[in-house]
Amino acid sequence: MRHGRKLRSMNIREIIEIRDKLKTELGVVEKFLEIAKRQGLANGETIDKKLKLDRDEQPLLATVAAQANGGYGSIGKSVWEAIRLCPLEFTVTDVGSALKDLDSSITKLQISVALARLNRQKKINMIANKQGRKPAIYRRT
Repeated sequence: MRHGRKLRSMNIREIIEIRDKLKTELGVVEKFLEIAKRQGLANGETIDKKLKLDRDEQPLLATVAAQANGGYGSIGKSVWEAIRLCPLEFTVTDVGSALKDLDSSITKLQISVALARLNRQKKINMIANKQGRKPAIYRRT
């Protein structure tokens, strides 16, 4: 009954915030589980014994951990901070270099997704489309 009293003293907004936080944390746990399954981690084994990540998986784990600490939208916020360090016109590679300076391990794919979202939100403009190996060029607004 003690829990019932505590819930009655909370308002709807607080309950929704708790629910949203739990959803985010559950998403992070599901990502860790997916990585462990891909690596063939058996039920009785620990991550330290079995999980040997190749170079492509290491940034993914670091990003999942960062999202757990930073919450939803932490990649976009990090990319935006990096854009502010870039020249007025920049590419995905420029943003990646700025993120390395900020000790962030966000992949180029994640950077491109964040740049596309920022472009849709009119925070940046794409001034040249990607063509073959030539990267897209963006400009801060």
